[in-house]
Amino acid sequence: MEVAAYEPEEDETVTATVIKKALKELIDDLKSSTGESARKEMENLKGHENAIATIEQRIKETKATLKAKTDELELKLRLKRVGGDELKAESRELMRQVDDQLAKLGSARKDDKKKIAALNKDKTALEARLSKIDALLAVIGGQLTDVEARRLILKKLYDLAANELNRYLNAEKRSLIAGVEKLWDKYAVSSRELERERAETLKILDGFLKGLGYLE
Repeated sequence: MEVAAYEPEEDETVTATVIKKALKELIDDLKSSTGESARKEMENLKGHENAIATIEQRIKETKATLKAKTDELELKLRLKRVGGDELKAESRELMRQVDDQLAKLGSARKDDKKKIAALNKDKTALEARLSKIDALLAVIGGQLTDVEARRLILKKLYDLAANELNRYLNAEKRSLIAGVEKLWDKYAVSSRELERERAETLKILDGFLKGLGYLE
């Protein structure tokens, strides 16, 4: 396929936009052709074009979901640290500022319409955050108490100390194992070698016993 063999210009970076442009140009060129092979090729290219659009839409939705999850996590962390009263007061103050700005704008003016739409969007987001503060506090078990904070700090210190101790012990174990393996390599005797030495020793002993008349 031609788009697969697309060669970028010297200073050009191949991106999705570049590929989509190349696809569109190829499709536009094929529209004027009446042959069956051209029609099939155009349908094939349109399939790739639709696949790219589907993937881009999926990426857009995933990014939106990630941002929503990230914002909610940041909100939960803040609620856990400082509680809901401070955040409620901050949200109400921001809503008041939005209302003050809206009062100064007129919907008849074109420029003001865009500002009004943006401010109303901000106000809706603030109202949504305000309405779910108590629900999120219930989900995370309320604000962090002094006792819980001390417990978390002590656990953090314990984990740090335990990790350092385990690191030291693991280093010592590795050193000990290496020493044992070195001794084993130096002094280890195979079972076959032991059997051979045993057979030789028994043969010599038999010779002595025969010499002494104990064996025929």
